[in-house]
Amino acid sequence: MTANSSNNNDQMGTDNPAYVPDDKDWTGRDTETMYSRQSDTVKNRSNGSNHSNSITPVEKKGYVEMDYGVVKTNGNIKKKESFNEKCDHESLKSASMDFTDIAKIVGKLAVCLLCGMVMGLSLEKGRVFEPRSIRCQFTYQLWIMMKMFLSAVATGLLCLATLSVLPFTKNAFENARIEYLGCLTTKGVLMASIGGALLGAGMALSGACPGMVLAQVGAWVGNGSGLVTFIGCLAGAFTTGYYIHYLKTWVEHRLIRNNSIVTGLELWKPWRTEILPSPAIGFTSTWFMTDYAWPPYVAGILIGSLQLPLVLVVRDTIGGSGSYCTISSQVLVTKRMERAIPYLANFKRGVSSWWQVFFVSGVILGAMTSSLSSHTAAKVDGVGWAMSFVGGFIMLFGARLGGGCTSGHGLSGVGVLALVSFVAVAAMFAGGTVVGLIGWGMDKADVIESFCPLAGTNVVT
Repeated sequence: MTANSSNNNDQMGTDNPAYVPDDKDWTGRDTETMYSRQSDTVKNRSNGSNHSNSITPVEKKGYVEMDYGVVKTNGNIKKKESFNEKCDHESLKSASMDFTDIAKIVGKLAVCLLCGMVMGLSLEKGRVFEPRSIRCQFTYQLWIMMKMFLSAVATGLLCLATLSVLPFTKNAFENARIEYLGCLTTKGVLMASIGGALLGAGMALSGACPGMVLAQVGAWVGNGSGLVTFIGCLAGAFTTGYYIHYLKTWVEHRLIRNNSIVTGLELWKPWRTEILPSPAIGFTSTWFMTDYAWPPYVAGILIGSLQLPLVLVVRDTIGGSGSYCTISSQVLVTKRMERAIPYLANFKRGVSSWWQVFFVSGVILGAMTSSLSSHTAAKVDGVGWAMSFVGGFIMLFGARLGGGCTSGHGLSGVGVLALVSFVAVAAMFAGGTVVGLIGWGMDKADVIESFCPLAGTNVVT
């Protein structure tokens, strides 16, 4: 439904903002209309009143500007769909899809699954998914995580820079960049700092991150402690979705050279001195896929390279924390529940949300395949269940509050040079360092045991 701009007041709605534009393509986004999922308070330009839970404007020449209740395209104004209209629209759209459309969707989701498997394989082979690697990074006793992270960042930067200048990939890169930045339009420095600090604190507690926990589930770390962390992440995502508007309002009103660094770290701390002996006693690897461990920089390069297929095929960048919102949103089984928690409702349907679910499922499968090939499945020590759940909850709560996780901010945000992402990454390491050093001190004082085991097979508590 269209109308002239003079009818702006008549088109302003107050329904939930989760909707699909009429001209949205089957991927969940239009190459000419990039918009944000985030909810924000936008002032009604006509009467000066304030409205909450609106879609944040993403203003850029050649793209559609989103405002509360309307879609502006070339001077015309299109009314926002209500939930009933959206569901009817999607039903009609699904019914009209032909075999080619379905094949494209299946193909894109298959690419996401395969990319996830490569990431899961890299995390497992790089041994960075082990809780000790993450916890001991925050106490600066092990550097496996840093080597892998910086290698992935450097590779991702190179890939994105290449995509941004090649004539036949510039549009795909620009669409992916706008899609990513659109998710940060409501995240200021303060929100990113608080969210990043909580993310780091949760990582130090659980010995995981929103991406690593998937590899821990696949490799069955700690007799299921990774699964408990995953459940904690889902609880954190749901809680964030319920309280995000109130938290955002409260916060706002009250409150390289990577390659040379990796080389220096490797010369100082060779990676083979930082991993434990393989728990697969009596097994001898015959080729690289069955090796117990790969150099962390090899794993990082593989992960950073995934920016290429994701940008070209999905028109998006590496990220995983949104998948927890998509999974959590499935409990919203009625339209009334969707209106009550609009933040999660925005993630409930559409390929633009579900591609991450396929991606993280691939991470689990990739880590499972890798651990089975090296005979190390279910042989890596984990974190106690209580700390796993609490850490996972805080970790995902912080990730969604700050607008991204270690992959989203650290790889994609830094890759597109988003200032907020640099702040979030710094805050993540600050929060993780504080909690890590507290845990290390309590370990030394015999208050807790084996917070950061450097050797042996003690269960991390």
